[in-house]
Amino acid sequence: MNLNNELHAKVDVESLRIGMFVADLDREWRGTPFLLQGFLIESDEELDQLREYCGHVFVDPARSTVPVPMLMEEKPAPAAVATEAHEAQVRRGAPPDLRGQADPQAFRRELGRAARVRSRAHQCLKRAFEDVRLGASVDTDEARAVVSDLIESITVNVNASLWLTNLKYKDEYTSIHSMNVCILAVAFGRHLGLSEDDLKVLGLGALLHDIGKIKTPPEVLNKPGRLSPAEFDIMRRHPVEGFELIRNSDDRLPAMALQIIRHHHERLAGNGYPDGWSGDQIPLPVQITSLVDVYDAVTSDRCYHTGMPAHKGLRLLYQIAPKDFPRELVEEFIRCIGIYPIGSLVKLTTGDLGVVLSADPMRRLKPLIRLIRDADGKPYPGQRLVNLSDLADSEANWRRWGVAQVLDPADHGIDVKALVAEDFDPSALSS
Repeated sequence: MNLNNELHAKVDVESLRIGMFVADLDREWRGTPFLLQGFLIESDEELDQLREYCGHVFVDPARSTVPVPMLMEEKPAPAAVATEAHEAQVRRGAPPDLRGQADPQAFRRELGRAARVRSRAHQCLKRAFEDVRLGASVDTDEARAVVSDLIESITVNVNASLWLTNLKYKDEYTSIHSMNVCILAVAFGRHLGLSEDDLKVLGLGALLHDIGKIKTPPEVLNKPGRLSPAEFDIMRRHPVEGFELIRNSDDRLPAMALQIIRHHHERLAGNGYPDGWSGDQIPLPVQITSLVDVYDAVTSDRCYHTGMPAHKGLRLLYQIAPKDFPRELVEEFIRCIGIYPIGSLVKLTTGDLGVVLSADPMRRLKPLIRLIRDADGKPYPGQRLVNLSDLADSEANWRRWGVAQVLDPADHGIDVKALVAEDFDPSALSS
């Protein structure tokens, strides 16, 4: 075998093996299930997907765990592929073991507790915003307790907590958004291997990251049109105002939580605010919060825009990296929440429509699905959950039970938020 660690081998898809590192495709990455530009083949499922979408791929022998024959021609390594050194910058430990969390019964068991924890977190945020409005200090002890509960729930079954982040109300955007950012940040931080103590600090900063918006005039905060330069200057004050409010409170937060509040609008290229930080100046917990802040914002309905579907939100993040966020951080986020993010409407290979309920990097192509309509368009009665990984127990079933494409719920008259509301009483959010 003629191995060359400086070049990539062009390999026919029928010759691919588990352990080969796919550095590039024979087509654009967009329009395929492989949002990550560069990944190690780890399952027969991924082999099937590559064979379905490609005729050949370019394999990096240096990053493969099995020998790679130079079967065809060679191609220089694309610069866009993240290096192992870059990956090490964002990962702090091994990803969590999610085995069993896509089991329908495990999902249902944790859903009730996740809903109660979410409700408590929302009430905590509403009180925090009201306390600040009245000139009182934020009860950081309560915030810490809420974050600890969220971490415990996410640890038991992250899918249940992520499913509930699809429950969004634009008339309570700031508090709902702050809660979702906290959940997403903790889930992502856990995926990156952060310690429990670091997760608590990350969650605390993420939960309170927008507390300064209580000082933003409602006519600016909720303006349906484009902000004027003067109005945008007012909006840009909220990170510093939040930082000052919490720093001057009786019970100070950890320094990193305060940095999250102040710097969550900083960007990698130095074009953010308030201090124009760039590159390595921006700590990882701040970058995590900034990234999930953008993701939740663009996938939420606001008075001035309709939220985009989750998979389009991921594509947007990928497009704005590496100017705004490190490319390797965005790729890890995609691994964390899945190429079919929880809450995505998908069409199965059977023709059925369903909503994704699980995210597991080891089973990213066969998630837990809540079936909505059959192939004839008839609604499924009740809440029928199917784990595609369990159904794919033979070669025939493997090909029969899969995701054919991701759909826009609006094009099919499906309200994902209403589906989530069936699992969580929305009155708890307005009480």
